[in-house]
Amino acid sequence: MNESPDEWILKRRHEDLSLTVRASWSLYIQFYTVFLTVSVVGLGWVLTRPADAPIVPRAKHVLAIVFVIQTLLTAITSGAMALYTMHVARDQEYIENCLVQSHAAALPSCGPAVPASLARFAGWFNCAAMLAMAALWLYVGFIC
Repeated sequence: MNESPDEWILKRRHEDLSLTVRASWSLYIQFYTVFLTVSVVGLGWVLTRPADAPIVPRAKHVLAIVFVIQTLLTAITSGAMALYTMHVARDQEYIENCLVQSHAAALPSCGPAVPASLARFAGWFNCAAMLAMAALWLYVGFIC
């Protein structure tokens, strides 16, 4: 079957969107895992250090500020990944509709190529978890 240049471009764009969203999520998960691990280890160290090794209040404040900033950046990235994936899913659906517009019966009845609802849940849930972690760092760094 011969395809027009427009069809080839649309198919290629659909494939590129799929690859990009998968690569983005892979990088995000690695980034999120490292930041979450470092934050939890730091929090554990601040909360469980021996009584004979007190931390200077100023150092505790600086440490808390650094981790709050890191955690807020992670929260923003989580929300951005949720939005990005939803946009990709919408773009892919549009491309699929363009490709089958002359063959309406050819549109498969399967779900979307990108699980946007799962990505939306995961991204926003991780964003909320990171905001809670930032609040915990503020409490530990300035109140506790």
